[in-house]
Amino acid sequence: MSDADESAALPPWVELGTELLVDQPGLKCWMETVRPGETRPAHTHRHPWVTVVLSGAAGNSLGPDGEVLSKGELTTGQVVFNSGEGLPIRHAVHNTSDRTLVTVAIEIAGPWAVAEASTEGLNGR
Repeated sequence: MSDADESAALPPWVELGTELLVDQPGLKCWMETVRPGETRPAHTHRHPWVTVVLSGAAGNSLGPDGEVLSKGELTTGQVVFNSGEGLPIRHAVHNTSDRTLVTVAIEIAGPWAVAEASTEGLNGR
């Protein structure tokens, strides 16, 4: 197994070098801070997750080879549901703004997570 394959098998919070805030079966939660101009380590999401934006900023989601997958701005207070569609997703976050981006990620694992994700839609309604 190559180094890239080994790191891709690690959970996102390990690849990011951050501690879990919540560590329960089926539920993991961690915080990520991305300073202006910083690119965080690439990490792989294997389960649906919710992103809670504590401090918003503009940025790019970068693919494994550094290609821009998406551009956008997360606003303070925004909550984003990232469904199980297209998993696994490997990406890195690059902050393109002059503000620090602070998010909390809440990973939801288990057979019910994908079933609910597909029936509730992006806003959980």
